[in-house]
This record gives sequence, structure tokens and C-alpha cells, in this order.
Amino acid sequence: MDISDFKIGTEYMLSSLREAFGGSFMGGINICHRTNSIVLISHAENRRNRIYGDSWINDTLFYTGEGQKGDQRMVRGNKAIKDSAANSTPIYLFIAERPRLFKFYGKVLLAGDPIIGREPDVEGNERQVFRFPLKREYEPAIPSSPLSPDAMSSIAPGAPGLSIERVYDVVGAAIIDEREGKVLAAQRGYGPLKGKWEFPGGKIEQGETPEQALRREIREELGIEVEVLSKVDETSFDYGDSITNLSVYECRMGQNQTIEDHEHRDLKWVGADEMPLLDWADADQPISEKVADLLPRKIEGEADFDYVKAEPLNEEDEGKELRRSVQDYEASNRAKARSGAQAESAVMAYERDRLNNGGHPELANLVKQVSAESSDYGYDIRSYFARPDGMIEERHIEVKSAKFSNSTITFFISANELRKLRTDPFYQIYCLYRSGKNYKLHIVNKAQWECARLLPMAYKVTIRVA
Repeated sequence: MDISDFKIGTEYMLSSLREAFGGSFMGGINICHRTNSIVLISHAENRRNRIYGDSWINDTLFYTGEGQKGDQRMVRGNKAIKDSAANSTPIYLFIAERPRLFKFYGKVLLAGDPIIGREPDVEGNERQVFRFPLKREYEPAIPSSPLSPDAMSSIAPGAPGLSIERVYDVVGAAIIDEREGKVLAAQRGYGPLKGKWEFPGGKIEQGETPEQALRREIREELGIEVEVLSKVDETSFDYGDSITNLSVYECRMGQNQTIEDHEHRDLKWVGADEMPLLDWADADQPISEKVADLLPRKIEGEADFDYVKAEPLNEEDEGKELRRSVQDYEASNRAKARSGAQAESAVMAYERDRLNNGGHPELANLVKQVSAESSDYGYDIRSYFARPDGMIEERHIEVKSAKFSNSTITFFISANELRKLRTDPFYQIYCLYRSGKNYKLHIVNKAQWECARLLPMAYKVTIRVA
């Protein structure tokens, strides 16, 4: 894009400004050496930066100089504006009226000497600032405003600062294969980040929502359609010559699609344990850790334990353990939605694999997560068990996220679940506890309940009142 392509009144992405003028666009005053020009970015008065109080009087914009903290000095960008006429340096003005979009107002000229005003700095302390009177070089006239700048007669030295502007707004797709528990990682094949791993995606174009941009980029890069779910996280990283603002969304790939990579050096499906081993791009690395927590976890195997009779607690110890357990119970409740969904997904995969490997694929296809339909079932997953005599029994599985410590497993069970255990002959409890990024499984049988210790955690209270 060239400078001549900009049309007055049209909005542009910051990436278009950077491409045309060649500046780094790290602040509101941008000195572009490649095109020997100055690009100013101001904010509309209803959205203006509270540190930089730009204002209009008739056809004149009083543009506040650079420096966020302390009194501003006549150096760098401020000096470039002041000397623009003497140096024959054109000034181009853009107004940020909406987030990430900049409306072109054309070329402007310094219409007089800078005025010294006063306004708060970034720490709220009153300081002296420069206000440069700017007028458009040609018609139509600049919008007017009744606001006027303050004036002072002296300049005091101070510490300069810079206002950071965005450079690239980028979206990435965490495309998750729930059955395999893996996410798609892409290796950059060009540019300064060549060889780095990232989430596939790209820049948001003008007029696009992040979701629209992500679907378009994945279609162009990988030749597939994805369903964009919720945002995982967002981050910003300064690469020196550019700033990347990255938002990564959890995505699902539609069935019966084949990836056709058109851009990357390599693509790889990676699990949670493999993700830390990749050399991620700096903007993607912190988000990769959160994506790893989203991946469906697998059950690595069952753990066998010898059960012993629990010694009874004395009254003092019971009170202490009860207080600690209540705190753990509350913390577990806050994380229940996420950890519960991951655990049930892992058991679904485990049961299907068990039946498929046992020669019963027809039963594997019948395994169902009934808890997603209703809580009336009293358990989470309906599965099946082939008895040695050839008969098929249902298996009613309650999934528990457990803690394993000091050769003991601890989990919570409600009164209804305990009743179900005692009355439903097909009821089984699957305890899952963390083993690295995955799970280990222990299946609790009814005989082991004789060795279990139950502590009351809550009481239903009924009080008659007048």
C-alpha cells in the first residue's frame, strides 16, 4: 500500500499505516524515515486517552506532545513536529474513533508556535505539556469542538515517555482432537520467526471479527473449516520491530476433512506432555500452557492398592481433619466444572477402548455420557461389561476426581451417591487422580467400602420457627 492510496474519511488498520509509511508506530508521534514523513495518531474526543487531552477549536486541532510522565521536553517527536516546516517534512493525521481502526484526516501543517498547557500525567500528577496547533493543508475543514487548551508562558524540563500503540492484531486456533487428546501446532516456515511453533492463524483484516478472521485464515492455510468456540487467552509481545497482540480460540475441526497445508514448514498433533518440548514463538508460549490444560486427559492405567482397616479417629483429630476437608471441598467445588468434564471425557475414551480391545466394538458404540442429558440417572456414564458366561451387564459409572497421597485416595461422595452404591448392582466408582498431565484410574469395588472411612462434610438442617 502507498501513501497516495489513503482516502480522507476512510478507516484503516494500523498494519496498513505501517506498510505505507514504513515507521515502527510505537507511539502517537511516528517519525517515518523511509518516507521522510510524520504520522500522528489522535483519539476522538469521546474516546481520547486521558493522558493526552487532544482538543479541537474550529478548524484547528491542538495535538498534545509525547511524554507520559513529568513535564514534556522539546525532543524527539515533539521537536520533529516543531521543525517540520523548516525540514519540509509532511505531517499526516489519523484519528482513532474505534478500537484498532484509524480514520485518515489528510495532511496537516503546524499553524503556530506550540502552546504550553497543563494536564495530569500517567501517575495523576499535574505537569506541563506541549499542544501543537495543526490545520489541514486543504479542504474539507477539520471537525470543530468548543474545547480550548490552557496556556502557560514557560517551559520546564521533564522526563519523556512514549505511548505504545498496537501493530498487529492476530488470532490463533487451538484445534483440539478430543479423542486423541491433542492440539495442532504449526511450525513457521518463513520470516524472523522461521522454525518457531505457533497456533495456526493470522492477522485480522479490516471489518472482520476475530472469529471471522480465524475461520478465513484456517481455510486459507489448512484448507479446512473449523468451529470457533471460546477464547482461551490473549497476550501481547514486543518483537522489537513490531508488537503482536495475539488471541487464541479453542476450535474444533469438522468431520471427514483432510488438512492440506499451504504455508507451514511442519504440522504436528501434540499432547499436553509434548507441548513444553516445542520451541514456541514468544507470543504463543504463555498461551500454550493454558491450551495444555484444556486437552482431554487420558487414563494411563489402573493402580492396585492393598486396603487396610482404618483406625478410628479420636474426637480431637476428627475436628481438625473436618476443618481441612471443608476447605478442600470448597476449592474442589470451584474447579468442578472443568475438572469434572475432563475426567468424564477420559473415562468415556477408556471404556470405549476397553470394549474395542476386548472384541466388542458394538458395545463400545453404545457407551454414553448420561450426565449430559439429566442428573436423574444418578451416575455419569453408562457402559457395558461382557461376563465370562457370555452375558452382557450394564456398568453405571460415577466418575470422581480424587487426590492420592500417602497411599490413600480421597474423594467426595454425596448421600444420594452412597445410596446408589448400596442399591444399584451395576454401580461402580471410577477414581481418577493426576499423573503428570494425564490420569491414573482406580476402580472402587463394594467390598473395599468396608475399609473406607466416611467423614460427614455437610448437614441438612430443619428448624421449626413460629
